Amino acid sequence: MPTTVWRKLASAKWADAWEERLRFLGPTRLVLTRLPGGRSIRIDAYGVTAAEGRALVKGFGGTVVTLANDAWMPSPADALRPVKIRGRLLIAPDPAALPAPRAGRAPTPVLCIPAGMAFGTGEHATTASCLRFLADVSRGLREREWSLLDVGTGSGILALASIRLGAKTAEGFDFDPHAVRTARANARLNRIRSARFHRADVREWEPEGAHAIVAANLFSELLIAVLPRLVRAIEPGGHAILSGILRTQEAGVVRALKAVGLRLLQVTHRGKWVALLARRPAQRGPGTGGAAT
Repeated sequence: MPTTVWRKLASAKWADAWEERLRFLGPTRLVLTRLPGGRSIRIDAYGVTAAEGRALVKGFGGTVVTLANDAWMPSPADALRPVKIRGRLLIAPDPAALPAPRAGRAPTPVLCIPAGMAFGTGEHATTASCLRFLADVSRGLREREWSLLDVGTGSGILALASIRLGAKTAEGFDFDPHAVRTARANARLNRIRSARFHRADVREWEPEGAHAIVAANLFSELLIAVLPRLVRAIEPGGHAILSGILRTQEAGVVRALKAVGLRLLQVTHRGKWVALLARRPAQRGPGTGGAAT
């Protein structure tokens, strides 16, 4: 069966940036191949639809080609494997692949995110780290109503996961209209009505309210530039979950966090990727002394 592939050549020094930029294609479709000599890479996105091919060419250049067969396709077993998050949530591309619940135990909440729809199936190192931070922070919010803002929402996985983990409402936005459509489709698939998604440019966006948790999955340079705005979207005592950061960029992001008054709580490293958990200090109450906490 013929397979449609979007293909582009690029400098090898930008391999990490291309992997991050095209992560919405999912782990089963995107392949980066280093060419002989080591100075160039070939980027292939397999199994793209006609609409996806046109969008990729328009946004990134390259060409769309057709291969004679689809023997390149990886085994679907790994793509169907559920991802466990702190024993509190299961991310599954197909609910049929879930193991049977154990007798006498309450079923673990499930979030279905089809593989390859857009970035964020729970398997990418960046996504998995953010989900674990989210599961940890949400434990302390069980006794109150809370909300989450997801900047650079991709598939909507973090916003939707927050609802499964107890958030009353969630909001996500992305500059990519395809990502917004995908996030909305995933909300419908999971029958979640308390999460809303819209298109916005974070460089022009202004916060309209404060949230207990703000997640941002952005290129480091962009993240540093918009941190002052993100801080205003975090309620006092609230948390920031930040990702999309390469190890080589960690120090600069940490300095930027401190500059805007965020306290770094935890750093996770998975391969070449870094995720950060930070907290906005709580405001002092009326008539209290001492420093903010």
